[in-house]
Amino acid sequence: MPKELACRKCSALTQGKVCPVCGSEDLSENWKGLVILFDPQNSDVASVLNLKKPGRYALQVS
Repeated sequence: MPKELACRKCSALTQGKVCPVCGSEDLSENWKGLVILFDPQNSDVASVLNLKKPGRYALQVS
């Protein structure tokens, strides 16, 4: 099973080589924490983290 990578620009998680949210190829294997966002328009967490699209996001990416 491939490792999940986190985008350094938007923190989205992916198993591919390109971020599904912003299209960046700047990905990292070093990330911590996980947020799964279903409805960003009605979410206080999404508002605080400035997330606009549903998906899986890392809380910290290095």
